[in-house]
Amino acid sequence: MKSFLKYISAATVTLSFTCLYAEDVGTSQEISFPSGFETPAPKKPVEVAFSTFTGKVKGNKVRLRIQPDIESYVIQELQKDDLFLVVGDSGSFWAVEPPENVKAYVFSGFIFDGVVEGNRVNVRLEPDLEAPVIGHLQTGDKVHGAPSEINKKWYEITPPANTRFYIAKEYVDKVGGADFKAQYVKKQKTVDQLLESTNLLAKAELQKSYEQMDVERLQHTYNSIIQDYHDFPSYVEKAKEALTSLQDAYLQKKIAFLESKASKAPQESKKEHAKAAEEEVISLNDSEIGSLDRITDRMKIWEPVEEALFLSSAYLNHQKDIREFYEEQKQSAVTLTGIVEPYNGPIKGKPGSFILRSDDLPVAYIYSTLVNLDSYVGKRVSIVGSSRDNNNFAFPAYFVLSLEQ
Repeated sequence: MKSFLKYISAATVTLSFTCLYAEDVGTSQEISFPSGFETPAPKKPVEVAFSTFTGKVKGNKVRLRIQPDIESYVIQELQKDDLFLVVGDSGSFWAVEPPENVKAYVFSGFIFDGVVEGNRVNVRLEPDLEAPVIGHLQTGDKVHGAPSEINKKWYEITPPANTRFYIAKEYVDKVGGADFKAQYVKKQKTVDQLLESTNLLAKAELQKSYEQMDVERLQHTYNSIIQDYHDFPSYVEKAKEALTSLQDAYLQKKIAFLESKASKAPQESKKEHAKAAEEEVISLNDSEIGSLDRITDRMKIWEPVEEALFLSSAYLNHQKDIREFYEEQKQSAVTLTGIVEPYNGPIKGKPGSFILRSDDLPVAYIYSTLVNLDSYVGKRVSIVGSSRDNNNFAFPAYFVLSLEQ
């Protein structure tokens, strides 16, 4: 025992300090022991597996911070129902990915041809040396961005992939898994496009005379938004307001039309005509809505395309309605036979939601707002299709007017 203590007292400990320089400077220490002396192995920290999930803010003006500390810098204030991806647990805070509207900045002197030259280069929240640091880049890292419009000496980029911000746990509800947010955003874009295109069509429809108007399809689309997108209450309210406005405008046109007609026929009561007009406009009741075929999301995506084609055709062909438009299309349509397969994947500009395959080879891209092609996936069918732009893809594209098995 004494010899062991003597050996320990004779041991010398040398310290070497290495400074790591970049834009920020840190310090590391290395400790060396005499030969023959064994140091105990450091205990590894216990790692707790974390399952990423989608969180939703359950209050207004909830602070998003740069560190898991109530004294840390506030990046922005989040609003109720905002969604974000929770990727870690940090005590009383959740670690989350940066919101899509947050940009990051790097001093342009460290960027050459889109590549970082410099170790531990600061990534800041604003194009300013006093702005908070939210991450670091290393030599050789590739960045995508452009000079900042605020300060050309800085490069504006997307925050690095490992950037984390923090929200107090008490203001977060778990609403789904890691893929919930992406699905939610996709559905939100669909309803946004659907509502916008329907509003434009309603505006164009109201420019017509009463006898030329056809509001049934617009009413159906607004009701579809109200019934199918209840998880987007703001869009539901907008659809309800737009539907009410459309019905009121249609009613006024009807009343004006019947009053004009009544003035030419004194034996008929103007009051009776006005009442008949009101009853007809509000005739889209629950039983009628239930009798309409359900339109799927795949069909809704193509409605703006078809409506645009219809409008351009209608203005060139004496304001014909959409039924006449498709009847004319049948005259030049072609018949194709094959097996229906879904054409999935986020492919930009794809000319259809399905592929028609014959003898194991694709023959056409197809889509429809009239026929629910999802019901025929994997089945051999004969379609009557009207030619559409294939956006320079490999095969022709067709709009399915009708289908038979």
